[in-house]
Amino acid sequence: MAVLNAKTDYLRKIIVQGSSSKSTEVGEIMTNENKQVTVTSDTNIMQAMQLMTDKRIRHVPVIDAKVVGLISIVEAVRTVVEQQHEEVKHLNELIRGDYY
Repeated sequence: MAVLNAKTDYLRKIIVQGSSSKSTEVGEIMTNENKQVTVTSDTNIMQAMQLMTDKRIRHVPVIDAKVVGLISIVEAVRTVVEQQHEEVKHLNELIRGDYY
């Protein structure tokens, strides 16, 4: 299963090669299967974020036998920040004794 890495594939395979976006089929510019970067729905958010950072990509398909979604680095960072905010809030409540 090949995946389209929208901006990168578009730039590299259409604009740089001087092709026309009107006459180019999506299948012609999709990332080759052996170069795909994917995660599953049970991948830890930190692992997904690390993978995207290491591979310098901003989106990664979520595949569980078929494509079930797409996660972005923005969503991953937002989720981690929200989790850390909640953890800090909880720790502050424990310190102040507000946990009852």
